[in-house]
Amino acid sequence: MKPLLSVILTLFFLSNSFAQKKKDSLKSVSSTKRYLDSIRLESMRSLITDHYLFSKTDSALILANEMLDYTHKNKYIKCEIDAQTIIGQIYFEQNKFDSGVESYTKGLDLAKIRDSTIYARKLFELGILYYDYEDYVNAFKTLQKSQEVCRIVGDSLNEGWSAGYQGFIYKDLGDLKEAEKYHLEHLRLSTKYGIKRSISAANGNLGSVFNDMGFITKSIKHWNEAIKLSKEMGLDEYASIGTLNLISIYIKEKQFSNAIKYLDEYIEVTKSFEPTRYRQNIEIFQCQIEYELGNYSAALQKCESCLKSLETSKNEYVQKKLYKTLFEINKKINRKAIALDYFEKYQILIDDEKEQKARAEIQNIIFNNQLAADSIARTQEKEILNLAHAEDLRKKNQEKYLFLIIGILILLAVVTYFQVSRKFAAKERKRLKEVNQLKNTLYTNITHEFRTPLTVIKGMTDSIKSNLESNQNNDLENSLEMIERNSDGLLHLVNEMLDLAKIESGNMELQLIRTDVIPFLKYLSESFNSLAQESQVDLKVYAEIDTLIMDIDSNKLSSIISNLLTNAIKFTPEFGKIIVHINEIFKNEKSYLNIKVKDNGIGMSKEDVSNIFNRFYQTDSSTNRKNEGTGIGLALTKELVHLMEGTIEVKSTLNVGSEFSIMIPVTKKAPKSKSVQITATTQVPIKNTKSIVSEQALQTNSELPLALIIEDNMDVAHYLQTCLVDKYQTLHAINGIEGIELAFEKTPDIIITDVMMPGKDGFEVCETLKSDERTDHIPIIILTAKVATEDRLTGLSRGADAYLAKPFNKKELYIRLDQLLLLRKKLIGKINKDGLGLFLSKRTKNPKIQFLQKVVKLIHEEIKDSAFGSDELSNKLGLSHSQTYRKIKAITGKSTAVFIRSIRLQYAKELLKTEDKTVSEIAYYVGFNDPSWFSRAFKEEFNVSPSEIK
Repeated sequence: MKPLLSVILTLFFLSNSFAQKKKDSLKSVSSTKRYLDSIRLESMRSLITDHYLFSKTDSALILANEMLDYTHKNKYIKCEIDAQTIIGQIYFEQNKFDSGVESYTKGLDLAKIRDSTIYARKLFELGILYYDYEDYVNAFKTLQKSQEVCRIVGDSLNEGWSAGYQGFIYKDLGDLKEAEKYHLEHLRLSTKYGIKRSISAANGNLGSVFNDMGFITKSIKHWNEAIKLSKEMGLDEYASIGTLNLISIYIKEKQFSNAIKYLDEYIEVTKSFEPTRYRQNIEIFQCQIEYELGNYSAALQKCESCLKSLETSKNEYVQKKLYKTLFEINKKINRKAIALDYFEKYQILIDDEKEQKARAEIQNIIFNNQLAADSIARTQEKEILNLAHAEDLRKKNQEKYLFLIIGILILLAVVTYFQVSRKFAAKERKRLKEVNQLKNTLYTNITHEFRTPLTVIKGMTDSIKSNLESNQNNDLENSLEMIERNSDGLLHLVNEMLDLAKIESGNMELQLIRTDVIPFLKYLSESFNSLAQESQVDLKVYAEIDTLIMDIDSNKLSSIISNLLTNAIKFTPEFGKIIVHINEIFKNEKSYLNIKVKDNGIGMSKEDVSNIFNRFYQTDSSTNRKNEGTGIGLALTKELVHLMEGTIEVKSTLNVGSEFSIMIPVTKKAPKSKSVQITATTQVPIKNTKSIVSEQALQTNSELPLALIIEDNMDVAHYLQTCLVDKYQTLHAINGIEGIELAFEKTPDIIITDVMMPGKDGFEVCETLKSDERTDHIPIIILTAKVATEDRLTGLSRGADAYLAKPFNKKELYIRLDQLLLLRKKLIGKINKDGLGLFLSKRTKNPKIQFLQKVVKLIHEEIKDSAFGSDELSNKLGLSHSQTYRKIKAITGKSTAVFIRSIRLQYAKELLKTEDKTVSEIAYYVGFNDPSWFSRAFKEEFNVSPSEIK
């Protein structure tokens, strides 16, 4: 037995030893694989970075997705998080923000589950990403969350910087007081954790903020602290930034001895740095100091040296200071023409700052409104949670004291009471909200009804005055007719409101006469035939009796019929039918006049039918309602019928039609009258559904810019066209849908649109056109009677470039138009001045620049193809030839063909500097078939020949 046992034990130990060796071997293989994978992943990450930095985002995205697939398959969670967030960053770089957020969020969600430290860091990086792309609302919210998470996980560095970046946001938005608060918090946190580099940076940021606020002493103190700490850490380059800011402050404060002292220090420190950039800083400050000290020759010499270095290395900070100083110097030495040239160059840079400031003000409004809305939402959520918690406690108490039946009954009674009270309070809140909404609707509609005719009256009056001063009587009769028509409309609106007020106060009395009502009603109804025909609606009047003698108030009966027929025509579509049926009916041995107005129009819902006679109620109170009105007419009609002791009823089915039925008792007590004077108590505007197109708009070769007017009121549209005559070609669209179609088809230079229109309102028009590549570059002016702050914010957030309130005058309109077109000219000037390469390399959300970047990319892809021209570019863009031409012309001032040639020449210029090829080789390479033509075109574009560049 012993030998057998020994063999068994030996085999057992041998098998264990073999298993352990196998396990160790597998572990060794696994470690080797992980090591090799880490090298591979690091190589992929490095390659992605290279492609990203050189703007090869498409190839970077392919590599990042490969990295994501590999890390997910092999369960390398940290690398998978990196891959997801890298993909998000690339999408941001490609201006695909929704895809970027989606990808980055996937990485965040994974990090949140697996590694809270990585989650904190990635959250901070996302906040910076939002900030870089000027999405300030999301940046602020993300950085707030990042600050909290970093504090929890102990990431003290990014906790402080999260606060610092929130300060940057407020500084960009122009709110320096809030910026100071967050930079002070960054300083506090950095000091608490003893992070010297962050303390230095926070001091520098505070120095910048205090300088902008005008607190110079505080600014100098913080900059000195930042410089001192940077030097202690051996960070001379960071210290030099602080020194540079101190020099600028001392020059501005005219403390030249201090400025010279720090400039000498800056020169000494930056000797070992990259020369061009720092030499420019030195030269511009030397120039400014010499100028301030009155040494104009020395200042001019330094400026010209600096100007020469700017030709090879752009520095906008230096460029702005340089142009201003050169303007001042040349003005002092009486070189006025040269001074003016530099002033214009300086002005272009300043205008860019003004434009950014204006955009920042708008962003600040939207930013604060969004934060306020989020705060309200959080408060409401907190209240809901508190209520839920209170309800939970109540239930637990019920279970705990279940044996106390009487107490429970009392508690239930109390709870029931409060529930009823709460329901009642909720109903009351809802009612008050509805009342408030009704008031807002009334205010909007009333002001719209007043402002629109006032715009025409005021505008046409100004036009007549201008014409009379210049001894012109152009279209005088038509102008006076428009003034009269709109004045009558205003007067009618006021009379309706006064009549309603009289009835409510009991001060309105009937002015009865006894006459034959049938011919009166037939004549009155048939007078609406012209309006019905204008709307292509068939109006028929039937009377089953030939005569009916009774007491009537002709004015009030006229108002009733006019309101009913006006509404019927408004809400009956083209080729519809309206019937007026007149009869005498006997009920309970009494005689009644029965008038029915029936149409096959759009009809009404049950809710509308039950509210239709409520004053100021409208079946469609939105901004894209089909017809104008205040909601007074039918309320007044009902009150007038009741004043005559009659009744009015309505039957309606949605999309089928409506029928109004009036019953007025027949009496014969008033004095007899042979004839009835019909007074037109309801003013009906002329309804023209056809758009006006200026004859100039048909002149496709005209050099005048093209303006598209989107306005459903024909008188306002006519006045706008009168304003723009000789300055613009004009097109007119009667509603939002037609306006969008015309904008896509014609690609105008500028658009003026009303807000309250049928089909699509002005806000929808603006949003649609600004989100479409064909039209996103076109400036849009919203012209409307809706002038509340909320409406302005809505318009600006939908992409409107300007907001003009009715009524307005010509000068106000011209200023707005000129400002918008001037911005476009300055954009063209900046492109021509800086060169497309530098200008288009910027990351931006500006749709004009994004479009140009896309166009340039497409041209570069086909740069060698000499046959690639306007048609081929239009096909690749998915636009028509005319759309492409008008859009490129609007942004760059060049035709499509000339722009393509400019891109080829720009590319050739770069090749001449970097490639060892002949001029002819480069000419052929960039798509020129004739080298001599290439040389002429190059000389024309850059004022130097290719050989001089070479």
